[in-house]
Amino acid sequence: MRFKQHTKSHCSIVTIKPFVGCDSSYYKSLRTSVPVDLNGIIGVWTDSSNDASTIADLMLDSLKHRGHLSRVASIDGPKSAACLLGCLSHEGTTQEFAQTRTTLVTLNGSFYGTQAETGAGHVLSRVNRQRPQRALRELIREVGGFVGLVGRGDGLYAFRDVNGLKPLYFMQSPHFTAFASERKALWRVGLNNPAPVPPGAMVRLSRGGVTTNQVARFSRPREKRMTFEQAASTVNRLLSRSIRRIMSRAGKVCVAFSGGLDSALAAALAKRVSGEVEAISVGLAGSPEIATVENLADQLGIKITLEIFPSDSVEEYVRRLLWLIEEPNMMKLSVAIPLHWAAMVAARRGCNIMLCGQGSDELYGGYNKYAATLRLGGRRALSDQLYASVTEASTVNYERDDQATSTFPVEIRTPFADPDLIRFSLTIPSGFKVKDGDDVTRKWVLRDVAREVGLPDEIVWRRKKAIQHGTGVEKAILKIAKSRGLKPEEYLLKIFREVRMAESMP
Repeated sequence: MRFKQHTKSHCSIVTIKPFVGCDSSYYKSLRTSVPVDLNGIIGVWTDSSNDASTIADLMLDSLKHRGHLSRVASIDGPKSAACLLGCLSHEGTTQEFAQTRTTLVTLNGSFYGTQAETGAGHVLSRVNRQRPQRALRELIREVGGFVGLVGRGDGLYAFRDVNGLKPLYFMQSPHFTAFASERKALWRVGLNNPAPVPPGAMVRLSRGGVTTNQVARFSRPREKRMTFEQAASTVNRLLSRSIRRIMSRAGKVCVAFSGGLDSALAAALAKRVSGEVEAISVGLAGSPEIATVENLADQLGIKITLEIFPSDSVEEYVRRLLWLIEEPNMMKLSVAIPLHWAAMVAARRGCNIMLCGQGSDELYGGYNKYAATLRLGGRRALSDQLYASVTEASTVNYERDDQATSTFPVEIRTPFADPDLIRFSLTIPSGFKVKDGDDVTRKWVLRDVAREVGLPDEIVWRRKKAIQHGTGVEKAILKIAKSRGLKPEEYLLKIFREVRMAESMP
């Protein structure tokens, strides 16, 4: 892609262009009937406009698994500087890119709620009505999962939702600065140590340098005095509203379903909104989850699609997902593989939105580590750990989830990441989440919500089983590493070194 010369403060645009050979034919065939606001985005600010298109070409090529259609535009900055934005999409919709003669916008993700326009056009109209920095401060506080870039003659602006549900990285070199949905696009152009745009932040890049403004964050609140019933009732109301927000204007919705408390509650509340929700369950033959999910979905009265993956395919997905999530981390990988499988099945089923239960355990103390912290450090230590888990969720969970599912035209949405629900849940007394002693049940207040919603006791009181264990994925990876005579971390590092700089998905 190359650009024609253009006058200062005017945009030049290249029409939608398909990538050739960007993916396997199977992956390319998975197209939903309802467009989704899911893609990859890049931004480049250069001292010399002659370099911008070359940098953009390389970066977009590195992200071609995120969409077979690309769109690019540029705008002149002061003197010889240039600002360039680009995006990729699976469907070629207009949601991810918008422009006027003086402003460019590209967006990955969605604003939830009732706005008539929620994509890049929503950002563009707000930026054109107000000063860019003021408009972006207001947009960051809106509910949704999004990252965006705004290019103008005076600079390039990046912004990200308060949870950090969508990834966006950036780095400066002596001659240019670049932003991208994944680090591999920056690695490709020699930027080897990119940093994430902080959740809830706006980053402005101009000839004066880079400035970061933290607009929104989850502050550490004090626990409030309330009854257990008041806590459960408010969580029920806020979670139900979150589901309604997420499903506004959605097409066919499914739930990544493990049969556990979080995914079952999301499925039950989503069914109330739409009347029809499909459960998607995946796993390896003989895995614990496979044996129970069909019966649990039947108890909820929801349709389920169950797909069993062969054990001999796991190593192929280890290579693919290490390349996608960009780090040799055992926990992240063993969660990313089943999420990738679920998104694949969801795309085949024609779903464009997939709900998941991420964020619940961090809010309500679902993991055993929280009970251990309470035993060793007391209530204050538990509250500190729960708060830290919420604020670290973007790097621990959400960036991985987006990258693991990015190959498919299915947008993963997270009901428990609703900002209002998070802010209230952080004020709930920790004793309503984890009880004293060896509490193997935990998440008591959320279990009461599930009981009130009408979930069967088998789900309400089911103990936590992590997705990597329930699907059998972690056990399979450990077995492969052992067969190679390697420790798990050695095996993952070996594979990661092999795939890290691959120019396309393994």
